[in-house]
Amino acid sequence: MSNILILNTPRVDVGLTTSTFTIPADGEYRVDVQATEVPVSGLSIVVNQNASPVYTSPTITPTQSAQQFKVDLKCSANDVITVVATGNAGNDAMLNTVKINTSIGQGF
Repeated sequence: MSNILILNTPRVDVGLTTSTFTIPADGEYRVDVQATEVPVSGLSIVVNQNASPVYTSPTITPTQSAQQFKVDLKCSANDVITVVATGNAGNDAMLNTVKINTSIGQGF
């Protein structure tokens, strides 16, 4: 499932999703991600800029149930930022297993 991010507006998704944002103007942008997973298995999140990975989160371990991170990017107008959640276990694909709060804002 692909979702569109809106500048300075947090978005909460459930399940393994892809969120997309097209940069409106040259500048610095920050992507914020908070993810939880119950029960814990193998969630990993990749942030791409123009289809090239710029950050890959570590896989959530059995002793974790959440992770959060920020990625600072220097972007040009019309760059495409995607946040892709993947999982390596069957329960990762269930809607109530993974919850991801994603936002993108201008400036660091």
